Parts: sequence; C-alpha cells; structure tokens
Amino acid sequence: MRTGRIVIYSYVVDLDNEEMVERAKTCAYEDIMNAVKYNEVGNILTVEEATDLDPSDIPEFLKDEEDYEWSHRCFR
Repeated sequence: MRTGRIVIYSYVVDLDNEEMVERAKTCAYEDIMNAVKYNEVGNILTVEEATDLDPSDIPEFLKDEEDYEWSHRCFR
C-alpha cells in the first residue's frame, strides 16, 4: 500500500523568513477563498505520495468503507 496526502496547495517557503511564510499563508487563504467563491474547490485539491507516512497514519473514518455518513466528520 502506498500512502499519500490530499492537499490544498503546497507552497515551499524559507522557514527562516517570517515575511515569506506570512505571505504564503495570506496567498493560500486568498486562493482558498477564491476557489470557494467561484465553486472551484475541486481544482485546488491534489494528491501527493507521502513516503514518510504508513497505513497506521490513515484516520479511522477513512478506513471504514461501509460508513456512508462520513461527510459530517470531514471538517473538524
């Protein structure tokens, strides 16, 4: 089994540059808000392979294939 992440944007930043980090956070916020406003959220979701994770990192609610009422738990 390969593990991965569902991500909304993935900006690479210099963590030692606080201004850059804040600018990236602001850009991410604005991009997300525009995606919601224009009904394009599906366009900003991507899948990345995560070689640093293993199957035990997958949340339980995603593992239960028979749990059809999972959607209320997605936004915590």
